[in-house]
Amino acid sequence: MSDLLTEAKIRPPRRIKLSPVWLVPLAAALIGAWLVYQNIASQGPEIILQLDNAEGVEAGKTVVKLHNVDVGLVEKVRLSKDYTGAIAEVRMKADMDPLLVEDTQFWVAKPRVGREGISGLSTILSGVYIQMRPGNAQDPARRFQVLERPPTIRIHTEGLSLELVSTDDNSLTIGDPVVYQGQEVGQIDTAEFNASALEMHYGVFIRAPFDALITENVQFWPRSGIIFEITSEGLQVQTGTLETMLAGGVTFGIPPDLKDGKQAEQGAIFRLYPSRQAAQQDRYDHQYKYVILFDDSVRGLYPGAAVEFRGVRVGTVLNVPFFGDDFGMEYSQTFRIPVLIAFEPQRLAGTTWAQFDQKAWQQHLNRLFPRGLRATIKAANLLTGAMFVDLAFTDQKGAHHEPAFQGQYPLLPSRSSGLASIEEKITRLLDKLNELELAPVLTKLQHTLESTSEVMNKSQNTMDRLNSLLGSEAMGKLPTEFNATLDELRKTLNSYQQGAPVYDKLNRSLDRLNQVLDDLAPFVETLHNAPSALFFGDNAPEDPIPQAAK
Repeated sequence: MSDLLTEAKIRPPRRIKLSPVWLVPLAAALIGAWLVYQNIASQGPEIILQLDNAEGVEAGKTVVKLHNVDVGLVEKVRLSKDYTGAIAEVRMKADMDPLLVEDTQFWVAKPRVGREGISGLSTILSGVYIQMRPGNAQDPARRFQVLERPPTIRIHTEGLSLELVSTDDNSLTIGDPVVYQGQEVGQIDTAEFNASALEMHYGVFIRAPFDALITENVQFWPRSGIIFEITSEGLQVQTGTLETMLAGGVTFGIPPDLKDGKQAEQGAIFRLYPSRQAAQQDRYDHQYKYVILFDDSVRGLYPGAAVEFRGVRVGTVLNVPFFGDDFGMEYSQTFRIPVLIAFEPQRLAGTTWAQFDQKAWQQHLNRLFPRGLRATIKAANLLTGAMFVDLAFTDQKGAHHEPAFQGQYPLLPSRSSGLASIEEKITRLLDKLNELELAPVLTKLQHTLESTSEVMNKSQNTMDRLNSLLGSEAMGKLPTEFNATLDELRKTLNSYQQGAPVYDKLNRSLDRLNQVLDDLAPFVETLHNAPSALFFGDNAPEDPIPQAAK
């Protein structure tokens, strides 16, 4: 059997020969893989944008722009999980990854009309798009909340960020300007209401180099085109330009008697005062409060009215009328009206009174009460009826018998201003005028007016006749006749001039007359001396002189 076995032959394995045809699909697969890798690598990051309303935003059409350059595309728009808004999935370009940080901002660009003008008109033809503003934070982010309106501060603008706090209704909105002496230096960036503190907080940005104007003593107040304010001095009206009326905004300044102070820091908080007057009043933070009991009417006396001493303001009226918790009811039973005032020592800067504390102030006032220092109500403006409190020395000298304190407030003595007596006198005068019998006077006045009217009518008739006479034809011929008469008179006068025959005859007649008068002179003298010579002659015997008997 061993002979039947044969030796096995070992054949080498057959090699698989690849056909050159297989190189084509292999190359195609490699190229496809490379293209997929390139596509994934070039897509860039995907971000999520949260919108309150996706109006105008369309998947595959709406782009994201930065400096008017496309940097992303909206791939999908859907509702949020809680159905309170919309979600836009955006594919950004690869080179935008460093700009996607926490404080990066997005907003929908569309036509807007605001105080700063009209913007977004280009979107009417091209459609809305999403505008991007890079941030400065270091931490990356992939989810962002889309803003309702564009931010007011430009990218990479140097300046100072502040916060204004207001408890008044100032009606300021985002985008309102911050103006200093007519120059716009910043804008209101944010506006939020703190419901727990009942305060309005405004984020303000002041551009460089104007941020150097903001110091620790700066005061802010609203800027308005027209300001009407009724004070104890009367009605005050301040007007500005039409631009000011429409724009409004905020302005600021430093009180003239204060230094600039230190430069304000980033994020500094300032109070927004309701007006410039309120800002100036607030710097008098040292107040010594007193209560005054007035017998006169306090009509026209309002909080904010001045307290003056001989024309110098020393304080402010705080409350009219004042009924505090610690104020005794016995004073209300006497019908005297309590008024709360505050002395402000800072108004008397440069005097010793400005250095007094409340105790020293009270001691010095107590020394002046026996000398007649009293408070009265006087008229500050007769047109508006505004009043103020006046401190003056009167003839009511002597001890002040009222208690120095009532509760926690010291009392300031007062006296009647005499306004009530003046009103009473005016009332009496009006009553007397009402008692006058005006009917006869009015009747006589009516007759006088009728007579005057009749005289005026006659005068009018006379003037009409005179006008008709002057306009008649005879009056037109009168100048010609008058000229002819003048010519005849001139001729007559010329005939009596020197050298004329009439003139010579007249001279000869006058000479003869003079000669006759000279001849008659002796005769006249004789008649003057002896009137009987006219009958007896000049040689008549003299009358016999009777003699006595012998």
